[in-house]
This record gives sequence, structure tokens and C-alpha cells, in this order.
Amino acid sequence: MPEASATQPIPEASDSGLAKRFLELFAQPLIAFATALIIYLLRARFNAYGWNRTEYAFFNYLADAFLHGQLALRDNLEQVRDLVIYEGRLYLYWPPFPAIVLMPLVAIFGVGLSDVLYTAVIGAATAGLFAWLLALADRHGVAPLSASRRAILVLTMAFGSVQLILAPFGTVWFTAQLLGLACVLLAAIAAIGIRGSWGYFLTGFALACAGGTRNALVFNGLWLAYYLLRRDWARPLVWRLRAVAMGLVPLLVLAVLTGWYNVARFGKPLETGLQWHNMALEFVEDYERYGFFNVHFLPINFHYQFWGYTVFSDDRWKGGGLFWMTPVLLGAFAGWWIWRRNGLTWALVASCLLIYIPIGLLFGTGYITFGPRYLLDMMVPLVLLTALGIRRWPLWLLLLLLLISCATYIYGSWQWWEIFRLL
Repeated sequence: MPEASATQPIPEASDSGLAKRFLELFAQPLIAFATALIIYLLRARFNAYGWNRTEYAFFNYLADAFLHGQLALRDNLEQVRDLVIYEGRLYLYWPPFPAIVLMPLVAIFGVGLSDVLYTAVIGAATAGLFAWLLALADRHGVAPLSASRRAILVLTMAFGSVQLILAPFGTVWFTAQLLGLACVLLAAIAAIGIRGSWGYFLTGFALACAGGTRNALVFNGLWLAYYLLRRDWARPLVWRLRAVAMGLVPLLVLAVLTGWYNVARFGKPLETGLQWHNMALEFVEDYERYGFFNVHFLPINFHYQFWGYTVFSDDRWKGGGLFWMTPVLLGAFAGWWIWRRNGLTWALVASCLLIYIPIGLLFGTGYITFGPRYLLDMMVPLVLLTALGIRRWPLWLLLLLLLISCATYIYGSWQWWEIFRLL
């Protein structure tokens, strides 16, 4: 990890053979993208909705509202679950960046645009972006790793994580999570791959887009800022100050626009409409007693997101232990231990912890989904930590862990087909 001031390199386990050469194909971004897209689209074809728009394509309606110069949805929807009902109008409490992205498509195809199709494309794009990021991390010494091991991480994320559940199903929830992940990946790619002050600006811009999709994603800025400043510390102070300012401008614009958006809808810059949120009935009692964020939810969330093995139980729709369901990510602990004297390692860990604070305190574990979907928000720093930790792990072990991950989520995807029809 030369750019992160590692003291000594760790030799990588040697691999050879057909499996290694085959795996290396999936370390290429375009192949990773194309493979994921084909599988996601095939899986989506067998859903209750097929490739058609779901009832929860709410970003389509918000994009349509923006195109007509208003913030409330124009149509009276039959399905209003999770929408904000305020003064007789319908709003979204989710940040609006996905709707902004969709505006050109909605202008052409209308609100009937299939959220299943564009969510599958976004999900496949994240597979390609993971391959691109890991290649850059290897090239620049941030997380040196062979192509075969990088491919295992890419395949794990595409088919052995909750992404396999989210990408083929559309809906406002899943679209936001995958687009937010894609934006964080772009921010990391810009930080590592683009030198000069424009790299700071593009990192901040992509991170602002992530925050405009899911607020907690801006906490990825901690490790990104550490990496950029540590790498460029030898540059003149004036240059660094100018570069930091360029990186902060998009985030300040995000803060101003978010405040204006909330004031224009609900009269207060920090009001997102959650208090008028048309939540599912199973959440009402907890909300009335504890609110949206409370330490009461922390042990419950921790159990269903990290500890509980729920795959074959009735609780599987509340989530599941991340490291049971995607065991390749156990390499993150090895990465932390091996590189524990390195500042970037601690910045990655701290980012994961900061991202988890609102997740851990939030009422609801990501229900109703197979797998801990909220933890996708911390996946970029977690995957980089994993890349640091699996350098010496034998390829057969990594393949076994990949097989366990994929088998778990293929089973979950089959189970999810039935439950999704009940939403």
C-alpha cells in the first residue's frame, strides 16, 4: 500500500491453472458489467412484474413532477406505501438525485418507464465499477491484489451479496441503494485514478450525488479525504487548500439545495417529511414509541445485520448476518489487522462505523428483504479492507467462500420471488 505509507509489502499467494485464467476475465470492468446485466435481466424476467414497471417506481413520478416544475407528485397513485402525505399532496422522503438522473428518460418514455430495467442496469454498472476500482487500487498500491482475487470480489458483490436480490427487482428502495453505491464507487475511482485538483472536484461531485441519493453515504468522504490528503501531502499548502475547496464545493451545493428542497416542501431545511410518512403498519407501534432513530433499535439491527443466521428461518426477511451470508468479507478483519499501523486502514474502518451509526439507530432492519441491504452503504470501504486482507488466502478457499455466498443468495432470490408479490 505505497500511497498509504505501508511499511512493508506482503507477498501474495501464487496461483496457476485454468481456474485462475477464467477468473481473471471477470476482473475486467466490461465483462463484469455484461455478465451481471445478463444474469440480472434473466432473473428479472421471471419476477411477478417481469420487465415491466413495478408499483413502486416512485422516482419516475418525481422525475415527471420536476419536468412539470413542481415538487409534489402529479398523479394520484393507487399504491402510496412509504410516500409522504402532506396537505393532500404526495411527496417522497428519499433524496431526489435518482429522479434527476431519470428526468431525460421519463421525458422520452413517460412514467411507464421500467424501473426493473434501469435498476438492473445500475446494478450491473456497480459490478463493472467494482472491477474498475479494484484494478486502480492494485495499480496505485492502495490495495495490491491479483486479477483472480479481484475477480472473486467482483463476483461476490454481483452474485454473492444482497445486490443479487436488489438489482433484478426495481422499486424505489432498491434503485436508490444501487445508484448510491454506484456514486460512491465513482467517487473512489476519481480519488484514486485522477491526479490533480480536478480529482478532488470529481470526487466531491460524485460523493454529493451519493449523498443526494442516500444521506449517510457522504460519510465515505472520511476515507476519501484522508487518502487524497495523505497522497498529496508533499504538495504546497496553497495547492492543497485550493484542491480541498474544489472538493467541498459540490458538497456545499448539495447542502444548500437539500435545505431549499425541504423548505419548499415542508417549510424547514431539515424536514424531509418522515413524520407524515405512510409507513407499513408493522412499524407504527415502534415509531410512536421510539421515533425514527433511537438506541433501542441498535441491538435489534446489529443482530439482523451482523450476527443472526436467518437464511432458513422465518426471520430471513428481516435481514441476516453479513459475514455468514457473504463470508469472503471476513477478509476485512484480516486487512484491518495486517495493516493496523496504517492511517488509511483506520480511515476505512472509521468510515464504516460512521456510515453504520444512522443504520444502527434506524427503526427497521431493511425489512422486507433477504440479506442486510442497508449495509450496502458501507460496502466500498469494506471491500477495500477485504482486498487488503485476502492477499495471502489460497484461491481454493476464496472460491469456496464465493460458492457459499452465491448459493446463499441464489436460494434467497428464489424465496424472495414469492414474498415480493405480496408487497
